Amino acid sequence: MMGEEEKKDQRAELIGLVQLVIIFAAILIGREVGDLYSSYGDMSKLSVAMRVPEEEMARYLHDTLLGTPSDLKVGLSITIPGYVGKEGEVTQTPDYVRKFLISITLSPIVVRQPEVSNITLSFYVEGVLVSNRTYPFPHEKAGFISYLNRDIDLKIENQNAFRELVSRSAAAYGGEVEVTFSGKVDANVLFLKTKLPFSTTGYPLVYPPILVLIGSGWGYINSTSSSVTEVETPTFVLINVRNPTRLHSLTENATCTIYREGTSTPVFTQTKTVTAAGGTVSTYEFLWTPKKIGTYYYTLSSTGAFRVNATTSPRLRVLQALP
Repeated sequence: MMGEEEKKDQRAELIGLVQLVIIFAAILIGREVGDLYSSYGDMSKLSVAMRVPEEEMARYLHDTLLGTPSDLKVGLSITIPGYVGKEGEVTQTPDYVRKFLISITLSPIVVRQPEVSNITLSFYVEGVLVSNRTYPFPHEKAGFISYLNRDIDLKIENQNAFRELVSRSAAAYGGEVEVTFSGKVDANVLFLKTKLPFSTTGYPLVYPPILVLIGSGWGYINSTSSSVTEVETPTFVLINVRNPTRLHSLTENATCTIYREGTSTPVFTQTKTVTAAGGTVSTYEFLWTPKKIGTYYYTLSSTGAFRVNATTSPRLRVLQALP
C-alpha cells in the first residue's frame, strides 16, 4: 500500500501540474487578448484620405452653375500606417528569457487585419448640408502597406438649391466656393466595431477671381488725400484693392496714367504688380511730381477688371509754388 508520504508527494505533483496548466492557459489567453487588443489598436490607427482633385471639383461646380448634368466621383483611400519613424530603446534579451518566450509561442501568431465596410458621406457647401447618404460596401480588409481605394458617385437630390448655394458663394468670394466632405467609415475586428471619422475642406474656383478696386484718389506727402497741390511737390495716386477670396492670393498688373486737361498726351505712366492675399486689402501708390500748373486727372487699368476712366477720375489742381 502507498504510504502517506507518497500520497502527499503525488498530490503535490498533481497540484503543481494543475498550476502549470493554469499558468500556461492564462499566458495563451492573455496573448490572445493582447493580439485582439493590438488589432483593435491597429484599427484605431486607420487613416482615411479623400481623393477629390480640385480641378475635378471646380469642373463639377462650374457645370452645376451652367445647369449642365455632371457627375463627381469621390475617392477614399484607407490604410494602416505600417511604419512609425521613431526609434525606441534597443535592449538584448537574456537567453533564459528567450527560451521561455519560444516555449510559449510555438503556436502560430494570428494577425487580424481590420475590416472596413459601409461609408456615410456628408457634403456641405458653405456649411449648408446638400447631401447625406450611406453608401453600402462589402467587408474588406485594410492593408498595412497598401491602400484600400473606394469610389463614390456623389448624388445630390435638390439640384436647384445646390446651384443657388454655389452661385451665391461664387458671387460673394470672387468665384471661390467652400466645400466640405465629412463622414464615417464602418470598421471592425471580430466583434469589436467602430466608426472612423474623416473630414476635409477645399476652396475650388468656379471662375478666375480678380482683385476689386475699393477706391482711389490723389495724395501727397504727410497727407492722406488732397485735391490741390503745388508744382514740384511729390504727389501720388493711391489705390486700395481687395481680394474677395478666402484662400487664393491674387496678383495683377495695374497701370496708372496721368493727364493734364487740354492735352491728350500723358505726362506720367507707371505699371506696378499689385498683390493681395486671400481676404485682405492692399494699398499701392503711384508717385509723381507735377512740373506745370493746371488741372490733372488719371486713368487706371489692370489685367483683371478694375478701371478708372477720365470721366470718373477725381481732379487735382496744381498751383504755382509760393515764393
